[in-house]
Amino acid sequence: MIAAIGKFDALHRGHRALVEAARALGEPALVSFSGMAEVLGWEPRLPLIAAEDRSEVLAAWRTKEVIIPFADIRGLDGPGFLRRLRKEGCSGLVVGEDFRFGRDRAWSAKDLPELAQSEDMSLRIVPAVADAGGVVSSTRVREALDRGQVDVIQRLLDRPYRLRGTVVRGDGRGRRIGIPTANLAWVNQPVGGGVYAAWAWLDGRRLAAAVNAGSVPTAGAGRSFTVEAHLLDWSGDIYGASLALDLLQRLREERRFPDLEALVAQIRADIAATREVCRP
Repeated sequence: MIAAIGKFDALHRGHRALVEAARALGEPALVSFSGMAEVLGWEPRLPLIAAEDRSEVLAAWRTKEVIIPFADIRGLDGPGFLRRLRKEGCSGLVVGEDFRFGRDRAWSAKDLPELAQSEDMSLRIVPAVADAGGVVSSTRVREALDRGQVDVIQRLLDRPYRLRGTVVRGDGRGRRIGIPTANLAWVNQPVGGGVYAAWAWLDGRRLAAAVNAGSVPTAGAGRSFTVEAHLLDWSGDIYGASLALDLLQRLREERRFPDLEALVAQIRADIAATREVCRP
């Protein structure tokens, strides 16, 4: 087993490059470490990819995942870290050029050739994957999410950003104006405020969806951040269902309208724009 080592919190193009480099040496496996936030006292935050979708991406990449408790390796020195990988069945490793490891992150990728040789492990150090915006990273994905830049995220991931959650009851406002929405209790990081065209996945079916993310300023004074999707050409009761939204394009910013009539007119325009984006 060849260990591609990293956080793998977004499964972006840089992570894919590590997997393919590992595949060139043998059977690849993503090796990551659980419990880092708890051990290091980091602020908890929502994942960039839901567990169900993570499994789907890893299957498409034809690799498995090995998770080692961070507490098990935190105090190890550099040689001890490699010996721990050996215990997991790793015969080689692949890392990025900025990789650091061992107690207090005292060892770097420059130390690996000698250490790997001493453990009879194959090694490849992979240069960072970059585009016009800089190095492909999970930080860039989160920043683009905050800004609603789903086109940027798609380039970083090589796939649309997928927001997943359970459909919960809202305040019924959409149904009252004739445009019912599915309100999402999301499980991974939501996108920044705005209106988006998306593909919705419901029970294996793909449906075009106009998605609003934000506080609904025209009709929802004081309302917390919500994500709601109008599924085009579909009706039914889906409370409690799992819904996934592949965000394709940001149509506009969320804004306040002078009255409900103006809001409804804009929503209908958003729906028409969504049809264009999702045209077969």
